[in-house]
Amino acid sequence: MSKRMLFSIRRLFRFFAVSVLFLISACKTYSLDSIPYVMTGEFVMEENAVDYSICGVDIFLLNKSEKAIKNINLVFFLFDQDGEPAYECRNKISLEIERKISAGEKVSFCVSLDNYMNSIPSNLLLVDYLYLAKIEYEDGSCWEDPYGLTAFK
Repeated sequence: MSKRMLFSIRRLFRFFAVSVLFLISACKTYSLDSIPYVMTGEFVMEENAVDYSICGVDIFLLNKSEKAIKNINLVFFLFDQDGEPAYECRNKISLEIERKISAGEKVSFCVSLDNYMNSIPSNLLLVDYLYLAKIEYEDGSCWEDPYGLTAFK
C-alpha cells in the first residue's frame, strides 16, 4: 500500500473513533431511578365536561423529585381502537403546561384536546407514548427527555 492510502485509512479510522466517542458521551442514559415523575393518561369524552367541549386527556402525575415544578412539556400520541393513528386529530400532541407541583406531590388534571380535533371522534381514542419532554423547576433548573426515551422503560 502506498503512504497516501495508509494516511487516508488512518484518517478515516480517527474520524470514526472520534465520532463514536462523541456519540457515546453525548447520549444521555436514563435509569428508572433518575426519572423524576410517574404519569398516566386516559382519553375522556363526556357530555357537559367542565375542562373541554369535545374531548380531553385525564392526567395523573407524581413529582418524584425533591424540587417544585413550575412548567412541563407534555407529549403523547393518539391512536384509534385498532392501533392506527387517529384521523380525527393530529397524531402527536405536545402541550406546554404552566402548573406548580410541589416536591412529592400527586396531581390530577384534564387537558383539553378541543384545539387539536378535526372532527368529533366516534369512539374513544387511546393515549400512548405519554412522556414529559421537559420539566422546568422553580429553582430554574431543568430536566429534559426531548425524544421520550423514558417512555419505553
